This record gives sequence, C-alpha cells and structure tokens, in this order.
Amino acid sequence: MQLQNLSTEEIDLCYRADPFEMTRSILKEDLRGLEIISLKGIEKRNLLPKEVVNVLLIYFYEEFGGQVYNRTDLIKLYNSWASNNVNTFDEAVQMAKEDIRHYLGR
Repeated sequence: MQLQNLSTEEIDLCYRADPFEMTRSILKEDLRGLEIISLKGIEKRNLLPKEVVNVLLIYFYEEFGGQVYNRTDLIKLYNSWASNNVNTFDEAVQMAKEDIRHYLGR
C-alpha cells in the first residue's frame, strides 16, 4: 500500500479499520509479535482519530515494513503527530511527506 497512490477502497479502509486490521492490510501477512506490541502501545493512547492513525501506519510501514525496528519507533511517531495536532486525513497525508527519520531522531 503506497500513500501517494491510495485507491478509494484503501482510503475507506483508513476511516473504518482498527490499527490491527490496517497493519495486516498494509503488510499483507499475519502480524508478528513486534507489530502486536507496537500496535497495542498506540491503541491505548487514543489521542488521534482512526484515519490519522491508519495514515501514520501506512507511512511507518512504507519505511519499515519487513524489517526489524525498535518497538518504540511507532509510539515516538504517534506521539509526535499527536503533539503536532494532526487531526484529519489530509493533515496526516501532509505530515507523511516529511522524512520519517526526523521524527524518530535519526
């Protein structure tokens, strides 16, 4: 799933899917332990709308899908977007144009 080329169905999925369903759709495979831990970490925060979280997940997994990553990276990115008051789908897409490593301090 590419953020720049989302189909109508994928955009609809952003508005209705929970983070676990969205991540399975992005990765096209069952979730591993690392994903489950990371997703539970952001799910309990409940600071961002569902569609923003799902854009964040697409953004994150475009960079780190299929790799081993620090399990706190997703939480750092989530917190950064929350502190920047990203509240809409369009704002999330705009934020996703930034270099993800900037938000992760790399």
